[in-house]
Amino acid sequence: MTYAADGQRRRGRPPRLSRDQLVDAACELGIENLTMAAVAERLGVTHQSLYGWVQDRDELIDLVSDRLIEGLEAVIQTDPGAWRESLRALADGLREVSRRNPGYAIAALVRYRTGPAQLRLDEHVVRHLVDAGHEPPTAQRIYADLNVVVLGWAAREEASAPLRLHPEAVFEVLATTCNGRPIGHIAASAIAADLTTIGDERFDFLMRSFLAGLPDPPEDKHVDDAEQVIDVRVPVVSGHALWP
Repeated sequence: MTYAADGQRRRGRPPRLSRDQLVDAACELGIENLTMAAVAERLGVTHQSLYGWVQDRDELIDLVSDRLIEGLEAVIQTDPGAWRESLRALADGLREVSRRNPGYAIAALVRYRTGPAQLRLDEHVVRHLVDAGHEPPTAQRIYADLNVVVLGWAAREEASAPLRLHPEAVFEVLATTCNGRPIGHIAASAIAADLTTIGDERFDFLMRSFLAGLPDPPEDKHVDDAEQVIDVRVPVVSGHALWP
């Protein structure tokens, strides 16, 4: 939850600092190297002055993450019939954001983001899928699952990068293990092959498998009101409000 959602300066905040400046500095540092102390040093302000604009490091990471995906909805095609192609373009975009910004993938996975750019992207993708014939809940599920698949792959790719650059140690372990017969040579060879396969090929295999497994829109699509505005202050589960 954004602590200073309106971006307005609170009482006692230094007038020479703005939240945009704070996010700019955080983006320059990168999520992987982001600490409140480092941001303060980069801006030439005290560490404590930052907390007039954000609650903590997690909120600052949310703001940075939102900045990184601004405009990503532009990859969605205008033709609803090309919804799988649009999802692939979005997946490629998310992968590129993750590749350029170490730490983004895992940060985006572990926190539920509600920043303006994130919500715009969510709405744009869901609208595109609804126009293609999917029911709104299914459209949202497809979008959410795409995020999990792509960001999960990117996070694992980032974590395994040292092994892929220098797989010799893994090969040595596999050879020793095979001699001891806990696993066979076929499994060991498969592991070695995966470690040495380029990322583009592995990502393409992942996305082709994911997209092929998605359901086609139902022929008897039923949406009561595609323009209905939902009051998110009243959460609903299976048609029933969770509280009055």
